[in-house]
Amino acid sequence: MRRSTARTLVVSWLLGGGAGGAVLCAAARITLADGHFVLGDARFVVRGVAYSNAAIGESAGYNLAASSCRYARDLPLMAALGANTVRTYALLHENARPFLELLETTGLYWLAGFPLEPFHDPGQPLEARKRHILDAFGEYARRFHGQRRLLGYVFGSEVTRDYNAKFAGSPSDFYALLAEAAALLRQIEPQDTPLLTTAVRDAAELALSPEGLSFWSWNANPGRSFGGLLEQARRAAGKPVLIAEFGVDAFDERTRQEDERAQAEAAAGLWGEITATNWLLGGIYSSFLDEWWRGGPDARFHGGGGSPQPGYPDGFRNDGWSGIFRVTATGQPGADSLGARSVAGVLTRLWGGPGLSAPVETGRPRLARVENAASGLEMASPGALVRVTGDRLARVTAADPRWPFYLGQTCLCFSAAAARLGMLASAELSAQVPPELPPGETTVVLYRAGVAGEFLRVRLSQNAPGIFPGGLVWAGSQCRASHQNGVRPGDWLEVYTTGLSADAQVTADFAGLPASVAYFGPLAGAVGIQQVNLQIPPEMERTLGSGLRLLAAGAGSNLYPLSVVGPSDPPAIVLRPTPPEVVLQAGGEPATVAVEVEGVNAFCGAVFFRATRAPEGISFEIPVAFPGQKVSLTLRAAPGTPALPGSTLELTGYSGGASGQATLRLLVLPNQGDIAVRAVSGGFKADPLARFDWNWHPIFTTRGGGPGRGLNVLSVNPWSGVFSAVRNFDTWADEGASAALIDHLTRLPAGTIVLMAVADEATYRLAAEARGAIATWFGSEYIRALGYQDSWALIGRKGALKPLAEGVSPDRQVFLERILTLPQP
Repeated sequence: MRRSTARTLVVSWLLGGGAGGAVLCAAARITLADGHFVLGDARFVVRGVAYSNAAIGESAGYNLAASSCRYARDLPLMAALGANTVRTYALLHENARPFLELLETTGLYWLAGFPLEPFHDPGQPLEARKRHILDAFGEYARRFHGQRRLLGYVFGSEVTRDYNAKFAGSPSDFYALLAEAAALLRQIEPQDTPLLTTAVRDAAELALSPEGLSFWSWNANPGRSFGGLLEQARRAAGKPVLIAEFGVDAFDERTRQEDERAQAEAAAGLWGEITATNWLLGGIYSSFLDEWWRGGPDARFHGGGGSPQPGYPDGFRNDGWSGIFRVTATGQPGADSLGARSVAGVLTRLWGGPGLSAPVETGRPRLARVENAASGLEMASPGALVRVTGDRLARVTAADPRWPFYLGQTCLCFSAAAARLGMLASAELSAQVPPELPPGETTVVLYRAGVAGEFLRVRLSQNAPGIFPGGLVWAGSQCRASHQNGVRPGDWLEVYTTGLSADAQVTADFAGLPASVAYFGPLAGAVGIQQVNLQIPPEMERTLGSGLRLLAAGAGSNLYPLSVVGPSDPPAIVLRPTPPEVVLQAGGEPATVAVEVEGVNAFCGAVFFRATRAPEGISFEIPVAFPGQKVSLTLRAAPGTPALPGSTLELTGYSGGASGQATLRLLVLPNQGDIAVRAVSGGFKADPLARFDWNWHPIFTTRGGGPGRGLNVLSVNPWSGVFSAVRNFDTWADEGASAALIDHLTRLPAGTIVLMAVADEATYRLAAEARGAIATWFGSEYIRALGYQDSWALIGRKGALKPLAEGVSPDRQVFLERILTLPQP
């Protein structure tokens, strides 16, 4: 018996049906045309960051550290700065998929270095090493065949500088090799050949036009200004030029202290010079983070390691301090914590990036517990889905059905491996334990904007099975089996689980009897979920207190409650609507109710719905459902529906001979006449709250602190009397909220009635332009001076000189009430 198609209901506990893994989309490849990089139909100016991920105590070497954790920590921060390109000097590990996937999810392009240092031999001409070099380069290039995020290869860095210390012979030998490398690339990928460059230091070399070279990568590093170098390069360059290294370090050799300000000022000036030319291909800032190994003989210490260099702020170049981010030891080797320097803010402003996440003022993230996401038991295994709980994990809840290696600027690492994340909230997250890890003890840490949280030790078992809630369905169906909707002897079931190794010998126990397992394997298209097909023992007798458990190599899952029904037990249907009361407005927006459908006594079938009793003017829509599903019931009140202080709708679900009923209470609010409206606001110090009432009935309530925090806006059409859904603008945490608020208010027609109320805090990211819009359009007297965590509410009309009502308080709730006569002229 083989697996069936994926059941979205199995993972509804996690992402509302999302179960897929990350999908890599085909990005457009960058080309060269008329001396510029082109992406699609637009010019592409490189805003790049040079990247080596060597940790404290490590040397960079010629291979990038194979740590998906560091990739997931670092690449999202580059994108947050506004960078669009990452330059690597070292070779990627054979398992490069995490890096490539992160390029796609962050939107970064990649300039891939191919170092020639391993082939240096000053006693031999380059011809003697040519075949080894081309074979190695060809093997490396074939690994990334078709990778459209690959901008091109940097074939060697500063090879011709002091050439005879590297190879015997003439620099012309190197350029002959470069031409052969270009020909090899065309052979490997003839249809869409990646670009090829080499890095040089001497500006005089830019006058050359070697065969096969697409553009020059110029490691200019002039200090805090290019001076006249750019104009000289423009006149001499035989090929387009990319500034492959620019920026200064953050160490002052004179004071032996850090000088962030000088580094930031130099970055701003250098980038301004680069963009002012209008002919350069862009620039790459050097570098992403400090590399301690450059500062002295012992990479465990952050030495100065400077050398005299004219043009630098202090007259010295200290390569170990050139990072946008400083690194701090955490006590765990290879798991450094990052801290942004002032230059990060400068580059973000110049490059138009979204910026780094705000820090958690109350301390570092803390992890408390890792548990099997299906069973809730404190157990985990490689590849399993887990729920991680703790404190200060995130400011804003986020989820992604692709299960990427990061959410926002947050990643979770098990040792050196990044976990895939499904959901992230302030006190918990869902993740997949990296499948490549071996069983045994591992260290777990959460990074937020590069800052490492507290470490947690976790033991991984070979198998840690857990059955998902609602994770049993009849084979080939979408019908959930449960304690209430029991099974019959001999039934075949599909069991959805997590935490089983690929080679696990899975058995099942049901009420002390073995259940026959016919199939076990991964669920196609899902992350970390497996499917087990089994048969309920045919000899089972009717029982109400039983359960199913999966076993693998001595490890047992949670007990899934499951009953066995008798031959005379009739099937039935149970409907559970949430919420049980619905508020509608005549002619207004529809309301949605979640209806949970459950079977009883081995019921499995498609459930259809009808209304056996409904008030006049009320219509509804609801899709067909199966046992174990939640479906949306959409209700509307037609224009002209009379106001109903209390009524009911009888909903019946039926399938064959089985049926079930549910009763919904309905409240229809008026849209005409004299209507009492109320706006209530509570800032952080006044019991956080925002509430809007219509005719004395609450139509919106939020406590803030998450969804609903910030500024809440209800708009009313004065000519129809219909109110809209409440819009929330989190002007405390969301950098885009002010712009969205202005856009929303701009779109409201003149004369629109609005109710506004702050919940918790609304001023931290409330831009002056947004305050001005509210003051101008609604006559607010208090919005311009509204203070941090204040309560504030307003009832007004767009275009009026004064609001109908307005109130503000630093420490008490604000209550506003008015009578609206609708419709209004």
